[in-house]
Amino acid sequence: MNLGELRKAVLDGKPVVLIDDRREFEADLIYPAEIASAEVVNFMLSAKGLLCLTMDMEEALKKGFFRLPSKEGETNFLVPVDYRETFTGITAEERALTAKKLAEGLSVEHFRYPGHLHLLGGIGLNRRRGHTESSLELMEFLGFKRYALIVELLDEKGDSHNREYALAFAEKHGLPVITTDDVWKEFVRRKQLMRIYANARLPTKYGEFRIIAFDNELDFKEHVAIVKEPYGDVPLVRVHSKCLTGDTLTSLKCDCGSQLANSLRMIAREGGILLYMDQEGRGIGLKEKIKAYELQDKGLDTVEANEALGYKADERTYEAAFQMLRALGVSRIRLITNNPAKVKALEEFGIEVVEIVPAPPEVTEHNRPYLKVKAEKLGHKLPFEV
Repeated sequence: MNLGELRKAVLDGKPVVLIDDRREFEADLIYPAEIASAEVVNFMLSAKGLLCLTMDMEEALKKGFFRLPSKEGETNFLVPVDYRETFTGITAEERALTAKKLAEGLSVEHFRYPGHLHLLGGIGLNRRRGHTESSLELMEFLGFKRYALIVELLDEKGDSHNREYALAFAEKHGLPVITTDDVWKEFVRRKQLMRIYANARLPTKYGEFRIIAFDNELDFKEHVAIVKEPYGDVPLVRVHSKCLTGDTLTSLKCDCGSQLANSLRMIAREGGILLYMDQEGRGIGLKEKIKAYELQDKGLDTVEANEALGYKADERTYEAAFQMLRALGVSRIRLITNNPAKVKALEEFGIEVVEIVPAPPEVTEHNRPYLKVKAEKLGHKLPFEV
């Protein structure tokens, strides 16, 4: 995402096409409210969706705008308004004026309601990854106030979930295209949402460590870091996903317990960091992992079982790991892993993986099929033939 090019396009009067490839498969046009014009509003109305203005919910409530009833997790609609000095408020020129006055930060007494510009309240991209929240972060990244005009792009049949139409529309009108994932990644890179909360001594059978807990405003889970100091400028790092069955109950169905033990031994010798991530079952949670085990008992492999339950083969993400490393002041690492996807994910956020250190697992008659699937279907580079 080239922010300079995006800002130039916007200043040239071109809305950004923001596509949600992950959740809704919907495309919206986005434009800064503070520089809205009749021409831009009229063009955005050609998208045929509902023209709205997004603003931070907390800010909106402080200024007296009130929320309309909605279900939890859905878009937060606020009372629609017109600027009080407009005539009917419906024209493109008048809606542009209303948008600019809202972006000036005026309170509700400067507006009539109900009006013709619908208001949406954003609750933070860390709490809801929708178009509303993404539009506000995008405005900030581009150097504008956190108020955006937004409208769904509908195709000839009135469908809002036509990705190909959205891309063709953008090409026809020379509009820049980004995804909500692009905005999310930029958000994670720019904002520190995890900070050290507690740091305590942790003696173990592998050696003397410190355990660090975090205030986590990113995904609100309880990830921790196990640290052996000193660890230098390029520490040895293991990003280990929690596995109750393997790590705690010593299950032989997976290699998690042995990888955890081996990593702690390596870090105890050399110094380093083990990030213990609350991502049970490759991100599907303990209950669903046990359901996947049940399907494996009936003959499915680990990938097939996850997919049969409606999940991807691996649901894990590594934004929290990146933020934890940054909170610890680390940007270059030697990563203990057999998983190339883990390396790629950390590098996308700006962590430099200087060296990949193999993580040799313990092989048993019970986990051999599991390791084979890891290698053949998930691309793990095991340090031996299974």
